[in-house]
Order: sequence, then C-alpha cells, then structure tokens
Amino acid sequence: MNCFDCASLGGHATAVAICADCGAAVCADHAHVTARWLTRTMVINRVVAVEPPARTIRCAVCQAARDTAGPYAGVQASGAR
Repeated sequence: MNCFDCASLGGHATAVAICADCGAAVCADHAHVTARWLTRTMVINRVVAVEPPARTIRCAVCQAARDTAGPYAGVQASGAR
C-alpha cells in the first residue's frame, strides 16, 4: 500500500500506518503520532489515567484540522442542541 499524501504530490512511498480519522494510508514522513490518554473509573467515581498512553496516528490534513479546532474539538457543550 502506498502513502496517499505522497501519491497526491506525485511521489511514491510505502505506507506504514492508517489515519485514525479519515482512513488514508500514510508514510512515516506524513504520519503524526499523538498520545491519547485512556482513563478508567476507580472506587468512588475517581477517574484515573492509564499508563502508558495509547497512540493515535493521523495524516497531515486531519492533524491540521485537529490543531485548528483546539483541545475541545468534538466535545459538545451541555445544553447544546
């Protein structure tokens, strides 16, 4: 499988991952790896982060969209319709 971003630029590189958001194949140069902290609920509703963090791999386009949207992307405010 080949990198989608390299192919769109006229290049050729072997893909090493799939974007978690759009599903495009990406090479090591175009892959953006970020930490995703998983949590679990302990006694008395205490939320604890699980170590080590999971990783999420995204293409350059999806990562740029996430960076632009900010830290609360995808979180709906309470009371919003």
